[in-house]
Amino acid sequence: MKKNNNNIKRISIDNGGSFISPEEALERFSLEIIAQYMDDDDRERTHLEKAPCADLEFLTHYLEIAKDDIIIG
Repeated sequence: MKKNNNNIKRISIDNGGSFISPEEALERFSLEIIAQYMDDDDRERTHLEKAPCADLEFLTHYLEIAKDDIIIG
């Protein structure tokens, strides 16, 4: 597993086994599904700061401000 050397959080769709790009995540799951795994406060902050915007822009900004990685699975 590759270590994250910066503050930008990552997204995993296999319970933290590996991490993929926001683009790959959105190819596999809708933003509505991914949002269920987001921190409520960070998701709301992203909504206030970015919406309306494209799904990729929303997810990318969320990962920039989030306290934790998104782990699905």
